[in-house]
Amino acid sequence: MADSIKVRTAIGSVLITAVCGLIYLDHWSGHGWGAIVIAVLLVGAGLAEYARMAATLVPVPTRSMVIAGGGYMLLKGLAYELDPRIHHFLGPWVVAFAYLLFFQALKGSPSKERFRALALTAFGFFYLPFLGGYALDARFLPVANPGMPALGTAAFFYTITIAKGTDIFAYFSGKLLGKTKVVPSVSPGKTVAGFVGAVVGGAVITAVFCHFSAIGEVLPLPLGIGAGMLMALVVISGDLIESFIKRSVAVKDSASLLPNFGGVLDIVDSVVIAAPCVVFLLLAAHHGKAYLP
Repeated sequence: MADSIKVRTAIGSVLITAVCGLIYLDHWSGHGWGAIVIAVLLVGAGLAEYARMAATLVPVPTRSMVIAGGGYMLLKGLAYELDPRIHHFLGPWVVAFAYLLFFQALKGSPSKERFRALALTAFGFFYLPFLGGYALDARFLPVANPGMPALGTAAFFYTITIAKGTDIFAYFSGKLLGKTKVVPSVSPGKTVAGFVGAVVGGAVITAVFCHFSAIGEVLPLPLGIGAGMLMALVVISGDLIESFIKRSVAVKDSASLLPNFGGVLDIVDSVVIAAPCVVFLLLAAHHGKAYLP
C-alpha cells in the first residue's frame, strides 16, 4: 500500500504541476489555446480507450469516433478563440456523424450486435466530447466583474481541482479508514469513509476557490460550501459510471498508460461529469445574484 501511494502521489504531482503550468500560461497569454489542445488530445485518447473496451463486446468505428469527438472539441475551441460563428457548425458536425453511423449500420442486415454497436458509439460521443466539451465552456466563461481576473481561468482550474481533488480526499480517507463498501458490485474499492472524505474535500476545495479566486465574485462562500458537497456527489457518480463501464467489459483499467492510475479515461472520468455542473452552477449563481436583495 505504501509503495502504491508513493507512486500515485508522484505521478499525481507531475500531472498537477503540468496542468497548473498550462493554466498559468493560458492566463498569462490571455488565450486558451493550451486548454483547447489538451482537451482535444484527452478526448481523442479517451475515445480510443473507450472504443477499445466497447470492441470487446461488439465492433465499433474507432477511427470515426476519435475524429468526430476530437473535431467537436476543436470546433468548440476555435469558436471561442477565433469567431463565435463557428459554434453554428457544431450541430451540423454532430448530425453528420450521426448520419455516418446510420449509413454504416444499414450496410448489413439488422441484428442485435449492430444495434448494440450503434448504441455504444452514440453513448461514447455523448459521454466524452459532449459532456467533456463543457470543460471548454468553463474555460471561456466571461469575466466576473470589470477589473477582476477572468472567471473562465478560475472555473477551468476549479473543474479539474474539484474532480481530482475529491478523488484524492476519497482515496486517502478510504485507504486509512475505509472498511464498509458503498457499491461493491460496481466499484469494490469505494468505501463509506472514502465517500465522506470526498464530500468534505468538495466543501473545502470549493470554499478555497470562493475565497481566493474570481469564483467568489459569483458564488458566495456559504453557498459555495453546500455547492461543493453536491459537486463531490457528482464527481463520485462520474467515477462510478466509468467503473460500471469497465466492469461491464471485465477490465480493471481503461489502459495501462500510467502506473496506479490506468489510462486517460481513468483520469478524465470525473472531469467530464463535473464540467457541465460547474458551468451550470456558476451561470445560475451569476444570474441568481441579480434577484437577491
